[in-house]
Amino acid sequence: MLPIYRQEDIEAFDRSLSAGGLLEEAISRAGFSVFSLARQLLGGMYGKRVAVIFGPGNNGRDALVAARHMRSVGAVVSELRYGSDEYFQRSSFAGVDLVVDGCFGVGLSRAFSPPPLDKQTPVLAVDIPSGLDGSRGSIVGAAMHATATLNLSGLKTGAVISDGPEHCGDLYLSELGLGEVGPPRMKEFLVEDSDLATIAFGRSRKDHKWSHSVAVIAGSPGMDGAAHLACTSGYYVGAGIVHLYTDTSGRQGDYGIETVVHSVDLAILNDESLRDFFGGLAKRFKSLVIGPGLGLGSEVRRVVEAAIRCKVRTVIDADAITSIPSTDWLSELVDVSHPGVILTPHRGELMALLNRSGNSDLKDNLQTDLCSFVRRFTEQTGTTLLVKGGPTLVGSSDGSCYITTAPDASLAVAGSGDVLAGIIGAALSYEGDVARLTAAAAHLHGLAGRLMRKGPSGDIARMAREVLLRFEDSHGQRRQSNFLKPTIIGGNLVASLRLVGDHS
Repeated sequence: MLPIYRQEDIEAFDRSLSAGGLLEEAISRAGFSVFSLARQLLGGMYGKRVAVIFGPGNNGRDALVAARHMRSVGAVVSELRYGSDEYFQRSSFAGVDLVVDGCFGVGLSRAFSPPPLDKQTPVLAVDIPSGLDGSRGSIVGAAMHATATLNLSGLKTGAVISDGPEHCGDLYLSELGLGEVGPPRMKEFLVEDSDLATIAFGRSRKDHKWSHSVAVIAGSPGMDGAAHLACTSGYYVGAGIVHLYTDTSGRQGDYGIETVVHSVDLAILNDESLRDFFGGLAKRFKSLVIGPGLGLGSEVRRVVEAAIRCKVRTVIDADAITSIPSTDWLSELVDVSHPGVILTPHRGELMALLNRSGNSDLKDNLQTDLCSFVRRFTEQTGTTLLVKGGPTLVGSSDGSCYITTAPDASLAVAGSGDVLAGIIGAALSYEGDVARLTAAAAHLHGLAGRLMRKGPSGDIARMAREVLLRFEDSHGQRRQSNFLKPTIIGGNLVASLRLVGDHS
């Protein structure tokens, strides 16, 4: 997990650098990192025209150091101060190959006015696009739209949530090699490829199929596909055996040849029979998935309640989420002794649940600070919350928030959520922290989706194993904590990092 920082963390780190006499060295290294990335983006600097815009703070100083390096290798560089007459003239940017945005960083506290750039002009943002709140990802007045953004010292929360991804473009990181920023105050972390090890290499020599057994309660007339996707994806990620409990109503569905299918209508069982049914599941299975294609009948809530009470690691997805009446209902059912209840809503399902709960305070928090919302939701309900989207966030009961940027628009297709539920169910059949396993599963799901930018959603499940096999080849790579060449941060499998020198 890669730490993600807010404004207060970075300001404290800058103060420590200044106190240690390292601030000028940090600016030197940051400026060279900006130059190095600019050269990479342009495919060389000689003869290229670059407009460097700078503000009053350290971001502006970083940009000016980069400008000096650019000139030294033959670039034609113009320097424009934020707010000057030249800054607001379109002619200042006519014909440039790149604009370096060094106006403001995470410390921005006033509305920003962007320069008059053509939409096709490439922009490299220093640390964070000017006008973007580095802690929350919201817009302060207006904001630059960067082609690429180079986070310095540490990854910024605002770069990966809310409006951040749309304004940052491709995200890079340079840690500068002047010491660790330290643990993030808000305990926010980015999921990395190495975290897939928690689910890719979890079996021991003594394991058998029931060591990682998953029960799935899914499907209903007309929704057989949801059950198939959840069960199949579970097998592809590491479930030893999957049993599906579904109301077939006399139909012959395709649930995967390995899946053990039980025809049962749980809605007609009385409370005692439901308790006995789920009590039996808890004795046999390591994890439970409930909800994909389950239907919206009035009895679904009663089935979900019985599932939670049986106290097995449980993934609550899709229709099962819709059946939940309120967050208070959840908090009454889920106590500290529960091994884990994981909710997997998208934004629409989450907002609907908050509306049913009448929790306007949480609703406001969802709109203004997504990471803080996830943290508060888990604290109030005792659950682990996964909010689907690009990015996907997972809140832990210990107050941590895990973010994966792997999911993208390739997952906006019917059935991808059912695949995710099955992947999480399989991951939870292994030992380990529930939230971390869930976050790793979401990261894997996103990587599989990126490989499947075309084709039916069902193929996402089949690609998950391929992603794990590809990951195995790069498992030995480790991040170095020194002055690094700017490294891409994103969903794809990342290459090892290389040392860069000669920055002064």
